[in-house]
Amino acid sequence: MKGRSISQNGFLLVLSAIGILLVSIALAQGPRVFWQEAAKEPAVVFNSPPSFAPIADKVIPAVVTVYTTRTFNPSQFEPGQFFFFFGPGPHKEKGMGSGFILTPDGYILTNNHVVEGAEVIKVEIGDKDKKRYDARKVGSDEKVDIALIKIEAKNLPTVVLGDSDQVVAGDWVMAIGSPFQFPHTVTAGIVSARARHLGGPYDDFLQTDASINPGNSGGPLVNMRGEVVGINSIIISPSMGNVGLGFSIPIKLVKALLPELKETGKVVRSWLGVNIQDLTPELAESFGLKETKGVLITQVSKDSPADKGGLEKGDIILEVGGKPAENESQLRGLISGFAPGSKVGFKTFRSGQVIERAIALEMRPEPEKVSKTAVQKPGNIIGVKVTDLTPQKALALNYDTSKGSLVVSVSDQSPLADILVPNDLIIEVNGTEIGNAKSFNDLVAKLKTGDLVRIQYQREKYIGYYAFRVL
Repeated sequence: MKGRSISQNGFLLVLSAIGILLVSIALAQGPRVFWQEAAKEPAVVFNSPPSFAPIADKVIPAVVTVYTTRTFNPSQFEPGQFFFFFGPGPHKEKGMGSGFILTPDGYILTNNHVVEGAEVIKVEIGDKDKKRYDARKVGSDEKVDIALIKIEAKNLPTVVLGDSDQVVAGDWVMAIGSPFQFPHTVTAGIVSARARHLGGPYDDFLQTDASINPGNSGGPLVNMRGEVVGINSIIISPSMGNVGLGFSIPIKLVKALLPELKETGKVVRSWLGVNIQDLTPELAESFGLKETKGVLITQVSKDSPADKGGLEKGDIILEVGGKPAENESQLRGLISGFAPGSKVGFKTFRSGQVIERAIALEMRPEPEKVSKTAVQKPGNIIGVKVTDLTPQKALALNYDTSKGSLVVSVSDQSPLADILVPNDLIIEVNGTEIGNAKSFNDLVAKLKTGDLVRIQYQREKYIGYYAFRVL
C-alpha cells in the first residue's frame, strides 16, 4: 500500500508539473482574444507640434487686411413705397476681410465677396510698421468666390502655394486673418473633412475646426510646412461666430483659375448643356449599373453641345477626358477645366452598353436678356422668382440669417418690378415668416387678383416693407 501510495504521489507530481508548464506557456502566449491587440513594437507617438510660431513667422508678413467702401443708394425707389429701419438715404458701407500676397509686385488673392461692389479697396500690410495701399480689382469669379487684386509695390513678402490634394482629414492646419478687425490673428486646428458641398456649382471645400470668424474671409489656410492649401471663405454658425465649422477653398482649384483672372479678369467656362443628378443605389440598379459612380442626365438642352454630340436623357456619364465623373461636383469640375471649343471624349452608359463619343464643348451662354418693351410672362401671379438662401450665399451677401427666399428675377409686369432686385431677401409676406423658397411660393400660390399684399424684405443690412395689390 505504501509503495502504491508513493507511486500515485509521484504520478500526481508529474501531472502537476505538466499542468504548471502548460499554464506557463498559455500565460506567455497571452489570452485568446477576438479583437486586434496593440502591437508589441514601440508605438508611433502622435504629438501636437511644440509651437506654431515658426509657421506664423514665415506666413504672417504676406497676409494682408483688405478694407472696402461701398455706396448703398435707394434713390431708385419712390417716396412712401418702403421704410427702412436704419434710414433711407444714400450712405457708405465699410467692410473688411483678409488676403495674401502672391507676387513681390503686389498681386493679392482674396474672396470675391470681400471686394464685390466695392468702390474703394485698400490693403494694409505689416504689423508694427503698417502701411496702406490703394488696390484695384484685376479679376474675380463669383462661382468659386475668389478675387485677384493689385497694389503698386515692390519687393513684397509672398506666400508659397501648396498642394491641397495632399491634405487629409486629421492634418494640422493654421488659419491667419483679421477676424473682428484684429489683424494677423492666428488660429490652429485640424482638417475636419474634404470635398464638402454647400450648394455652389463648384464647391469642393476643405472643412476645418481652426477658429474662423467674420473678417477671416480671404485669408490663408496653411499646412505644417507653411504652404497655403486653402482660402478661408465660409463659416456656418447660428450666431455668425466660430463653432468649429469653417470652410476653405482648396488652393488647387484656385491655381487653375489664376492665369485667366490675371489676363482677362474673369473665368470663361465650358458648357455641356445638361441637367444632372447623382445616382442612388436604387437608380443605379434600375439602369443596370452595379455601382453608384456616375452622373445621370435628366435633361438635355436643345442645340447644346450635349444635344449635338448625341447625349440623351437617361444616359449616365462615367468619364470625361479619360477621368472618372463619379458625382455632379466632379463632372462640373471636369467640364469647366476644358476651354470652350475643346473636343472632349465622353464615356457614357446607356441601355446596358458603354458608349464612347467625342463632344465639342462651347462657351457657357449668357443668361437670356429680355427687352424692356417685351411682355414677360411671370412665373407666378406676382412675377417674382426666388430660390433658397444657402449659407454660402448668405455670407457672400452679408445676410446674418439662413431664413428667407432670395430673389432671382422680377418680371417687368410685376407690381414689384421697381421695388425688388436680384439678391434681395424676402423675409415676410402678410405677417407670415418666410423660411425658404417653398414657403414663399406656397403663399403666393394662394393669392388672387385684387388681394392686398405686404412684404418685408432685406437688402444687405437694410430692412423695408412694401404693400401692393395683385394686378
